[in-house]
Amino acid sequence: MTLNSRQHRWVYLFSIALIMIGLPFSVALISIGEMVLAANFLLEGRRKERLAILKKTKSIWLFTGLYLMHLIGLLWTTDVSFAMDDLRNKLPLLIFPIIIPLSQRLSRREFLWIGAIFSAAVIAASFASTFQYLTHRADPGFDHRTISLFASHIRYSLMVCLSYIILLNCAWNEEKQTWLRVLYLVLAVWMSVFIFILQSMTGIVVWMLCSYMLLFYTLFYIKNILLRVTGITALWLTPTLIIFYLWFQVDAFYPDQELDTSTLDMVSAEGHYYHHDTFNLTLENANYINLYVSPLELEQEWDKVSGIEYTRGKDAQGQYVYTTLIRYMTSLGLRKDKAGFSQLSKRDINAIESGVANVRLLYANALDNRIYTVIWEFDKWLKSKQVQGHSVTQRFEFWRTGWHIFQDNIILGIGTGDLNIEYNKMYEKLNSKLSKKYRLRAHNQYLNFMITFGLIGFFFFLLAIIYPFFGNKSADSFLYIGFCLILYTSMLNEDTLETQVGVTLYAFFNAFFLYSLTGLSRVAPKTDS
Repeated sequence: MTLNSRQHRWVYLFSIALIMIGLPFSVALISIGEMVLAANFLLEGRRKERLAILKKTKSIWLFTGLYLMHLIGLLWTTDVSFAMDDLRNKLPLLIFPIIIPLSQRLSRREFLWIGAIFSAAVIAASFASTFQYLTHRADPGFDHRTISLFASHIRYSLMVCLSYIILLNCAWNEEKQTWLRVLYLVLAVWMSVFIFILQSMTGIVVWMLCSYMLLFYTLFYIKNILLRVTGITALWLTPTLIIFYLWFQVDAFYPDQELDTSTLDMVSAEGHYYHHDTFNLTLENANYINLYVSPLELEQEWDKVSGIEYTRGKDAQGQYVYTTLIRYMTSLGLRKDKAGFSQLSKRDINAIESGVANVRLLYANALDNRIYTVIWEFDKWLKSKQVQGHSVTQRFEFWRTGWHIFQDNIILGIGTGDLNIEYNKMYEKLNSKLSKKYRLRAHNQYLNFMITFGLIGFFFFLLAIIYPFFGNKSADSFLYIGFCLILYTSMLNEDTLETQVGVTLYAFFNAFFLYSLTGLSRVAPKTDS
């Protein structure tokens, strides 16, 4: 059966809607949507018209070149099996930069509906995540990453930020009815609140950058003097307040006075010698973890109340329970002996068994706790060079290892399929202290390009980032600048293009904002105020 142009159009829109719903909810829906989209494109024909567009739109070649680069990288790769999986995973880099520019442009209504479907899906997922959060937040050892029920919490946090941008664009640039503008603003505020509930540091940083950018550009279009002065004041105050907040958190982490080891008591009330490690002065809530430790008394008291063996047992997070116990008691300001242990409640014991290493994780707000955890990781790294299992500081080891691989393959890189092989070799060569469980790849998309394709591939990727702002008018828009800020910032801290969700999010919206509609709204809201 041959479809007419109207039917092809509906299939095109339907497949995109599937992908929009699939991004926050289902990889299967993404795959189905992409297959239907590609099949519809091939069956629709219009070859001469599409060839003409392809010849005059240079940026299409640039973006499809990112995928072609992966194909060329097969010539010097050794792990063909991994390379083929990577090529299949990165098909969105080929599909969307071809199909969207070579398809009939969307009407503004269609464009807005696609953005609305995506935002609605993200918001619906946020309600499910919030229910999960409210239901389980009081559980000892609760991990905020578990509230992202359908996708990686980092990838999902990027979707939340992108929805935030889309909703603000609708409120400021597209919608004329007051009640709808208010609704869009309310939903944008909810996305802002939810990003802190989700507690993804990548998402929080990206959200702050987006908000700051939007305020900055909006000032150029505000004519009301009072509003402009208010906006400028906010621009100056915001980084100042953030710096002060971070300084306060760091200051609260450290003791007010330097340690005087000559004043340490040597014996507990039970007559046992304390273990004082004055070389490893790591902290919990401004208290030293490795001072006033009586292992014998702790073991005796712990084994009376818990079924997890003190010396060899592990908590629910896979950590040795005695290390969690010592850190938890330190966070309470207790000596790690029988007298200190007697002050622990049943709730404290349950928290320790669940892997909670600091009492503040049971009651302090999520943002303060996340900042505290990052400070603790950096303090431990500076004092003992230990990074294993620490989500932020172990990235230094990933980057160090990746940089060494790049230095050995500067011009052309290692090829499409050899990332895992080369990382494993380099970890061994550098005698990395990370166990195999934690020996991961770069967690930096730019470094990944440098390792895989050398300087040639890296500069090609940078060209793909920069060129649209000189060669495509749609790049000078509220939506595209926000999109670039979200995705390219995330690539500093994540392998954004190494998962199907991440590469689809990037490839689709990059093509969608650049090619699907003529004349996107510029950076500022339509306002004469």
